[in-house]
Amino acid sequence: MTGRGSIRHNNRSFSAANVDRSRSGQNVTFCNEDLKKVYHELFDEALAAYNAKKKKTRDKIPDYYEHIRQSKQEKLFHEAIFQIGNLTDCGCGSPGGERAAAALKEFAESFQERNPHLRVFNMVLHMDEATPHLHVDFVPVATEQSRGLSTRVSMKQALKQQGFEGLGRKQTEWKAWMEREKEALTEIAQAHEFEIISLGGGRPHMELPEYRAAAQRLEAVQEQVIAAEQEIAALEKQRKALQGNVKLLKAVEKVKPDLDAIQPEKTLTGAVKGVTVEQVKELKAAVIRGAAAEQKVRELKVENQQLQQKIPSMKEKLKEAQERKRLENENRQLKVQVEYLEKDLSWERGISARLQEGIGAVLDFLDQHLPEQFRPLVEKARELLPVPEVQQ
Repeated sequence: MTGRGSIRHNNRSFSAANVDRSRSGQNVTFCNEDLKKVYHELFDEALAAYNAKKKKTRDKIPDYYEHIRQSKQEKLFHEAIFQIGNLTDCGCGSPGGERAAAALKEFAESFQERNPHLRVFNMVLHMDEATPHLHVDFVPVATEQSRGLSTRVSMKQALKQQGFEGLGRKQTEWKAWMEREKEALTEIAQAHEFEIISLGGGRPHMELPEYRAAAQRLEAVQEQVIAAEQEIAALEKQRKALQGNVKLLKAVEKVKPDLDAIQPEKTLTGAVKGVTVEQVKELKAAVIRGAAAEQKVRELKVENQQLQQKIPSMKEKLKEAQERKRLENENRQLKVQVEYLEKDLSWERGISARLQEGIGAVLDFLDQHLPEQFRPLVEKARELLPVPEVQQ
């Protein structure tokens, strides 16, 4: 996300489709300073000392803000986004969402104290989207530097001065710092009675193609989660049916004839006395119920074995579904940010096109009014103009 686009969105100079304008009044702005003024405040003294040491004008830096804006190594500022929970348990307007907002406020109020080398100039808590989340925009300030300005913009050096060392591409200073911030937010969230939390972190270095690819992965994950949930629901239905069968067996066991009351005696002719007709009927019924119960037990054992065989695979699928849910929550903001990027990219292209048209018009005017000997210079200037995107 470019600087201008993110700040305008954070402060609601423009609103995307996912913003509920009726709730924008609930947003909390902790600070909103002009970035150029912040640069003057932070670097003017060091800039003056740097320029005083330079003898040639071309080696001096007239405007440090413009110097960093045009730099390919550093950015004017960085942004981090923090969130607790997701739409299910921390949606805006819900009790969980209110607790999440309170925790994020506490986190925001202590952010600058934890990060003395990250000068915050814009910080906003959004309460008018799906879930409460905090945008933090800051300038990384490295002090006591031997190269360049003694106080200059450097994310790597600023984080290093705060005690974060990079250990390669997999564990950069940014990642180490973000883990520390997540831990701080975890402690605050737990103090607000959150047992399980999902923390989202900013991705200031991710470009537009990466956002699009992540959004596509998110859609595929959502489809897999839905399929897993349907299979889990079917198993839960079978489990409930099995519980009903167990209750039935227990009821069958309770229905037994009173065998102690039956005292049959054999007569000389081989007949049986001491057994009533009702008792015989009851014994027959008990035999029938027993046979039915034995058959039911056999069926239940087979069904139970089948379910037991499915349990390990379903546990694994459930674990995968939970992981997919986590990824879904972690990447929920990506689609929104893609929209912001595309709008801002379109705006930038429009500006570039208008600038090229203006330069072309100036060159046409010079071509018509300059003396003949200067016209080759005009043609040379035309060659230096970038080729329009459509032609490329």
